[in-house]
Amino acid sequence: MAREKFTPKEMIPIGQYSPVSSKTLQYMGAPEFPPQPQFYRPVTPKENFKMALEGKTPYWIPVGGWIMCDIRMLRPRLNPDCMASRNIFDAEEFPEYTTTKLHSSWFDLEWEFNEVAGGATVHPGNPKVPDIEKWEDYVSIPDLDELDFKTSGEINKEYLNTDLLNQLCIVTGLWERLMALMDVDYAAMALIDDDEKVGVHRLFDKTTDMLIEYIRRMNETHNNLDCVLIHDDWGHQQSSFFSLATCREMFVPYYKRLIDAVHGMGLYFELHCCGKAQTLVPAMLEAGVDLWCPQNMNDYEMLTRTYKDEPIVFGLNQPDYPLDGDRETIRKATKEWVDKYKDYRVAINYTAFASPVEFLMAAYEFSRIAYQDAD
Repeated sequence: MAREKFTPKEMIPIGQYSPVSSKTLQYMGAPEFPPQPQFYRPVTPKENFKMALEGKTPYWIPVGGWIMCDIRMLRPRLNPDCMASRNIFDAEEFPEYTTTKLHSSWFDLEWEFNEVAGGATVHPGNPKVPDIEKWEDYVSIPDLDELDFKTSGEINKEYLNTDLLNQLCIVTGLWERLMALMDVDYAAMALIDDDEKVGVHRLFDKTTDMLIEYIRRMNETHNNLDCVLIHDDWGHQQSSFFSLATCREMFVPYYKRLIDAVHGMGLYFELHCCGKAQTLVPAMLEAGVDLWCPQNMNDYEMLTRTYKDEPIVFGLNQPDYPLDGDRETIRKATKEWVDKYKDYRVAINYTAFASPVEFLMAAYEFSRIAYQDAD
């Protein structure tokens, strides 16, 4: 069946999505955002995103991100890490915090929010696990029976009743968990010390079991989930924290098992991985990652061309133009950006603090026209 041709009516709002509390973003220095407008689309944003993730030509380049995008994010207060790190997106009012430090029952850690960085971390210097070979003496794997999945599902039922890609977010992955438990320097050494590796493998194995079970229970009780995202920053500004060989040895087996389970539930998987981690893409592919939104210290042109035929979508930041540029400047830059990447497996990584809405509108229009004759 031929695709419906683009018409100007697709640029006119016909309603709006239920609002998302943006207080999490305000903590990060972003302004408060208005409700997200809803437009007529020939297919739903959810269907369009799935087409891209499955290697088909979408109707337009999908838009990832936190808000004002094609994803409805669920970071539920049910998860103690979300609550402790002030990283909450769900149906309820954002909680009022009176302290920068909050305890999470998961792995018995205290998270400290840093307003300058706009995020939370475990304060270094007194690691919870001083000896990874004996980690069971210091922490235990979280007991999921302590969480009321059913009530959370009922509360968030309408919140997830959208035509967007509903995404469950887990804010602490395996590497970030190891850093939180040991501090980054000791965690890095544990990945390459033959004696310590045994303890790391044991921790990752048990944690992976727990995460799979958490996702399974969330999927059973929260209607319409489509995707799972896990935060695990493998890179810093200059390079990756570890080599590709270490990543393959220490992380891929567990992420592959987890992602296989996610795919078995009919869900997609996004790895949220900040930093310069482009050398680790082969590991992402081996693990089965569907979507990675690299920060712009990574080489977008190299990534899209090198992995053009691989089953991974790269979410790219907007083109480089003055943030206060006029409409025509933005549209011209956006047209060039779409023409450059439209033949590759890409999404837009919408950084709401830095991207004008005009970019999203123009990217939709130009990519919609570019794809309207696709099979």
